[in-house]
Amino acid sequence: MVGIARIRCDTDGLGPLDTPAIEDAFLISHHLSHFHSEIKVDGKPVARPRDIAGLTTIHDFRHDIACHMHTAFDTLTFHLPRVVLETIFPDGGPEQFEDLDIEPSGCVADPTIAAMAAAVLPALAMPERISLLFLDHVSCALATHVVAAHGRLSAVRAGGALAPWQERRAKEMIAARLDGEIRLADLAAECRLSVGHFARAFRQTTDTSPHQWLLQRRVEHAKTLMRDGTRTLADVALACGFADQSHFSRTFRRLTGVTPRAWRHRHTAAGTRAGAVPRPADSLPV
Repeated sequence: MVGIARIRCDTDGLGPLDTPAIEDAFLISHHLSHFHSEIKVDGKPVARPRDIAGLTTIHDFRHDIACHMHTAFDTLTFHLPRVVLETIFPDGGPEQFEDLDIEPSGCVADPTIAAMAAAVLPALAMPERISLLFLDHVSCALATHVVAAHGRLSAVRAGGALAPWQERRAKEMIAARLDGEIRLADLAAECRLSVGHFARAFRQTTDTSPHQWLLQRRVEHAKTLMRDGTRTLADVALACGFADQSHFSRTFRRLTGVTPRAWRHRHTAAGTRAGAVPRPADSLPV
């Protein structure tokens, strides 16, 4: 499982950080601000650039890492166990992950990691709106990129499509949990695939990611609930797995081009004229 955290200190002179435990894992640290620090790996100092903001440090936790912080800092971190990277490609395939071809705790300029960090930051500010599928999607994308860009392997394996029974089962599982409380690992295991292979095969089969397919199902379910005109938009939002009405309205408009209020007015007007019960006032303007 990938761990995602924003680590921030607003004061200078924090001093030495606790030495991380030795484990077969990597820490991807994307630096959101400039700061001054000293790092030693297995007792040897690691050169640090003059301006570190916007760069990424990849730490290898199989080494002894000592870090001394001299100034305030702001960093987004992704904890990637080696086993996660090993599951990017199916077992027995021609490309298998061996290791990361990096200087331990060295800095790299990686625009893709920077873009993923920018996408994750707003979600971390509103954790109640994050679904497990979204986190898994980001984690899988990050791990795939790290292996492809920094891994020791010949090429990236092209994945095939899901078999009909795999597609049907995956969609059934997602539709049964519109709250998003399901993990990519659960879907992949049900389809007897690695997480990385499943994510690529799902996209090739459906032309979208599992997370986006979940959002589409939420919107379709919302349309069904709004047609009878008896629920407020806030009730519909919660029934379809959204954190609140605002989250529901933004997602609905992004996927359909109209607000939920406008869509319901358009699709229930005929029913109201024919004698349907008018809908109640909505709790929030949209």
